Amino acid sequence: AILGAYITKHFVKDIGPANLLIVSAIMFAMAGLLVQFFPAGFANKSKTTPLPEQPIGGSIWSGITHIARSPYLLGLAVSMLIYTMSSTWAYFQQSDLTREALKTSNERTVFLSNLEIWVNSITLVIQIFLTGRLLKWFGVGFTLVALPAISMIGFVTMGVAPSLGLLATFQVIRRAAAYALMRPSREVLFTVLEREDKYKVKSVTDTLGYRVGDQLGIWSYGGLRAIGLTLNSISFFAVPFVAGWCVLSLWLGRKQRMLADAQSREISPLTDDPAPEPA
Repeated sequence: AILGAYITKHFVKDIGPANLLIVSAIMFAMAGLLVQFFPAGFANKSKTTPLPEQPIGGSIWSGITHIARSPYLLGLAVSMLIYTMSSTWAYFQQSDLTREALKTSNERTVFLSNLEIWVNSITLVIQIFLTGRLLKWFGVGFTLVALPAISMIGFVTMGVAPSLGLLATFQVIRRAAAYALMRPSREVLFTVLEREDKYKVKSVTDTLGYRVGDQLGIWSYGGLRAIGLTLNSISFFAVPFVAGWCVLSLWLGRKQRMLADAQSREISPLTDDPAPEPA
């Protein structure tokens, strides 16, 4: 990701943004061709014969129906919705300010490439040196609430004095926190679920939930701009949503710890096979 942004930054002036899309398409094609060289059993490095996995069972709608019945799973889904909606609002604010401040496509591409370099470099450092330690020291609730807390501070600041430099700083910190802290923390939230929910509920939240939140963010931002709200007003509009997201994140972290403790108490001393408590 760092290399891709670096290539974009240094070649956009010579070949233009449109031709960079051709380079991207070629690289996608190369990635697709490389897949055929993967060994058939590359994922299984064990010398012992693995036990065959049993079918998960349940219906195609199980992910949605389980979310509707479980406060914990519903909280996971709502958290994803708020995350994607707020990300879309910040993205459109970035687009508006970039379009106003930078007049040419090349300038905007270089600016956004620099943001990507900073985001991915900071993410790499945090993931290597901090993510695991923060999860161990403070628990999943702390790392999970970091992104909504940063988002709330950022939107308040943008509401007071919006500028491209301030938004760039906000976006770099926010997205680095999303990749380095929130995403690993969200994966931990799924470790206490039964096997069916791990696969089906996660598929719903990470695909349908993500895209629904994205679309709601697009519609709501367009609607707010249509009724005359400025970037300042939209930033303040986002604050109560991310404040609620902070509270929800703390609750999810606490609930995950309770479910994990319940699992550890139910581990059989002979088989070490946990019997997960339904969410």
